[in-house]
Amino acid sequence: MDPKIDLCKRAQKGDKKAFGDLYALYAKELYRYAYFVLGSPESAADAVQDAVISAFEQIKNLRKPEAFKAWIFKILSNTCNKYISEKIRQRNTLVYDDGLGGLAFLSAVPAEDIMDLKQAFTVLDPVQRQIVLLCVVEGYKSREVAQMISSTPGTVRSKLARALKKMREELEKS
Repeated sequence: MDPKIDLCKRAQKGDKKAFGDLYALYAKELYRYAYFVLGSPESAADAVQDAVISAFEQIKNLRKPEAFKAWIFKILSNTCNKYISEKIRQRNTLVYDDGLGGLAFLSAVPAEDIMDLKQAFTVLDPVQRQIVLLCVVEGYKSREVAQMISSTPGTVRSKLARALKKMREELEKS
């Protein structure tokens, strides 16, 4: 049996250590995703913490232990969306920090191109940003992303194509 599935089944039976071990397998990916979406280390850490607590409380309701990863990412995605909605309500706009913010993956990009890429990323709506992050930066397949954001693989692929086209058009303006 897959050790991850075994950990999930044990966690569903109330084994806190098994849940902790399961979380540890995905902690870096969860944080990286939240950081990229929210653009702040503090917000990312808070969102991951809230999502993990929610997952811990709800794990008994998970029907397919093999789908744990998609399930916890979906919880985190929803948590990030709540944080974004709250920021919008509070400020009526989203403000990204002046540093690399959630675009830390750009550290491998020449400095002169970073600002253009950051600008191109900001033309995307939150769902498009999530899809670009998950597909391009994190390397997930459209099928996996579809599970995470409650969509279909075809919709994910078409939204990704539109998002990349938007970014390309924005970059061509520069």
